[in-house]
Amino acid sequence: MKWNETRGLQAFRRVDAWFADHPQVIANAGASATSLSAQVAALQQVIARMTTQATEQATQASQATLAAKDEDTLRRDVRSLHIKAIVNVAGALRGKVPGVGVFKLPARRLSAESLLHAADAVRTTAAVYKDVFVEHGLPADFLEQLDASMTALKASVDARGVARSRQVGAGASLSSDLVLGKEIIVMIDAALSHVLKSDQATLVSWRQAKRPTVKGAVARESAVSAPVVATPVTPVASNVMANGAAATGGAIGGTAASGLGTGGGGEVTGVVPAVNTGVTQENKAA
Repeated sequence: MKWNETRGLQAFRRVDAWFADHPQVIANAGASATSLSAQVAALQQVIARMTTQATEQATQASQATLAAKDEDTLRRDVRSLHIKAIVNVAGALRGKVPGVGVFKLPARRLSAESLLHAADAVRTTAAVYKDVFVEHGLPADFLEQLDASMTALKASVDARGVARSRQVGAGASLSSDLVLGKEIIVMIDAALSHVLKSDQATLVSWRQAKRPTVKGAVARESAVSAPVVATPVTPVASNVMANGAAATGGAIGGTAASGLGTGGGGEVTGVVPAVNTGVTQENKAA
């Protein structure tokens, strides 16, 4: 099944279960009760068909795969056992028996159908020289053995085709039933919008039940936003800046004090101006 068919079938089953849990809805639907009951019954039929066709689709896919695996073995049996034996004996008799050198081993990469045609041609020609081949070592029933091997290969090819045909048919049925089921739910929803107009709680419950799930959806409650990580301030650099500011403030404060004490006549050299306004306010306070 395709993912939308799977989710559609799940939604159809939820709707059926919802009506089973709310029998009073149809009972109290008044004039809409008959049509609602018929629509629910039709949806149940869609659910049953989709379930059956999903099983059929998976089964036929397995059968096609199994037939394809058997086909490889049967192809080797036809080509490498039966035809090759005929070609080898014919090659050994080339120049000794007129016309026997026409046999050729089919290419390894031929399709199963093409290999069957080539094997049939070899078989027809080998029948002309049957006594010669038997006389030179091939079994008396080598043609019958080739026929049986070809029949088995043909049956495998046909079985694979039938399995694929049934698989495709099941897929087409699923697709059409998905559309039909959605149409039925639309009609049910239109009826319930009127029936449940005074019962908002049940109406909300219905709308949630009919809602198909979305592939890969994540509930909002489970979504967690990534925390914002602040860039940490290097403590060493901060201490150095703080110590430098304090030292600068102390130097300026000391100079100012000296100037006041001596009347401001002294010359001050090598003093770094304070950049931090907090240091300046602290010096003013001093």
